[in-house]
Amino acid sequence: MFGFFLSVGFVGLLYLAIGFFINKNNARYLLAGYNTMDEEKRQKFPIDDYLVFFKKFFIGMSFFSFLSAIFLFLLLAQDVAVLIWAALQVISHFFFIIQSLKY
Repeated sequence: MFGFFLSVGFVGLLYLAIGFFINKNNARYLLAGYNTMDEEKRQKFPIDDYLVFFKKFFIGMSFFSFLSAIFLFLLLAQDVAVLIWAALQVISHFFFIIQSLKY
């Protein structure tokens, strides 16, 4: 049980750090895809709009990750809760990728 919440806390803090520390100045180095674009494509890419979406997603995920872990742990057996929590993390990132395609 302690290991589960330690992992959940770490993941939540990691999501929060990603949401707060990625910005327009360091996106050129840290954002996959954006960091490999040539300068012409970077100028055309709506980085400000994308970062609003990006930050909102990862800050929201930090809270969703923690709250869903507590909810699942209270309702289900620990093994099942861990599996469902992990699946929710993967599914949410698929959602993120699909939503990112509009940029």
